[in-house]
Amino acid sequence: MVEPAGAHESLRQEWVEARPDVSYRFVVSPRTLQTADAVARAVLRRKGNWRQRAIADFMRSILRLILGALVIALCGWLSLQSALVVDYLFGVTHHLSSGELLPIVTFVVTFIGLFVGFRVAIRLLARSKSQRLYREFYSDNEFLVEGRKSHLWFDERSAGAIRRWSTFEQLVEFEEGMWLVLRKRTTFAGLRGILISKDSLPNSCTWSELKAYLTQRIEDGAKHEDEVIDASAATRIPN
Repeated sequence: MVEPAGAHESLRQEWVEARPDVSYRFVVSPRTLQTADAVARAVLRRKGNWRQRAIADFMRSILRLILGALVIALCGWLSLQSALVVDYLFGVTHHLSSGELLPIVTFVVTFIGLFVGFRVAIRLLARSKSQRLYREFYSDNEFLVEGRKSHLWFDERSAGAIRRWSTFEQLVEFEEGMWLVLRKRTTFAGLRGILISKDSLPNSCTWSELKAYLTQRIEDGAKHEDEVIDASAATRIPN
């Protein structure tokens, strides 16, 4: 839906003139971002009804099984090639006797090394992605969240004002902070929510005050959305 230009102008005017109900400045540490990423993935896995979650879990298990089998097959093939090379270089026959252990040891050591190396590489790749995200969006940046009855202002170049509190789906708190999860749209960095850290800066409201305010506003926004849906449905019912 295209928003009228006047609506944005009124928000800008309110942002300039009206004092916010809550104002919170914060920074995000690498540890907070790492924990928040795990929490976000867990929240997304729980979305939908139990049938959808069961199907998604089943498909993930099948995919992991297939990928695992391919990795094991690749590691086994490479290990076999290394064992054959050792067999050839040392002049032993391909029909190994019980006393010719060098190619067997080569196969086992190569297989373990490749398999462990693959797992380490996957973890390093995931960590590198998280570090790149942190350097690009969170490192040395200070963020501002201001709450008003009409909207929430998030001080970031591609998030800005979120006009309706009903746009938020839920608030998810964890040890280092919270997520304000959106229903459909995304914020900066392609995240489906706003990450707020407990690492607050001076002149900020308290964490408990911020949490209580956001919780109440999101609940009020959800109730208003339900009322609008009910009213819309009632108008479509024939007399």
